[in-house]
Amino acid sequence: MERCNKIISNPDYQGYLQQTGALEAKRIYCRHNFEHLLTVARLTYILLLENGFPYISREIAYGAGLLHDIGRWQEYTEGKDHAEASAEMADPILKEAGFTLSERSLIIKAISQHRKKLDQKMHRSPLSKALSKADNLSRLCFLCTASDNCNKPDRQAHKGRLVY
Repeated sequence: MERCNKIISNPDYQGYLQQTGALEAKRIYCRHNFEHLLTVARLTYILLLENGFPYISREIAYGAGLLHDIGRWQEYTEGKDHAEASAEMADPILKEAGFTLSERSLIIKAISQHRKKLDQKMHRSPLSKALSKADNLSRLCFLCTASDNCNKPDRQAHKGRLVY
């Protein structure tokens, strides 16, 4: 997991997390902090293994999970879709961490698609599907004190129960 450790120690990565953290300091809903990113990374890898995709490495799964929301602050400050912003910011971090061009392409595509609804016209890789599902599963809606006001329809469906 040497390359994932390089992601975590990257100054830009840390700066993006700090920017999002500052903007979400008073947020009553789920936050997009390192704990969330790490949870999504772990769940992504588990989902890949459970669904028969062991050839997608743990580092690729973790790389996608650790980077999938790093552009969240741009959504708050500029109105830019955070999935697209995160995908753009991820490439130089992945490159510096030592990921190959094909690995970076796979991860960046998954990050850019992690919020999109499954559509028959759009090809989604197993990594894209796992990352999207992991992001949804990462939230403990049944414990949330703000779930009554949550604007995510899929969160309302999970209120009061743990769904997998």
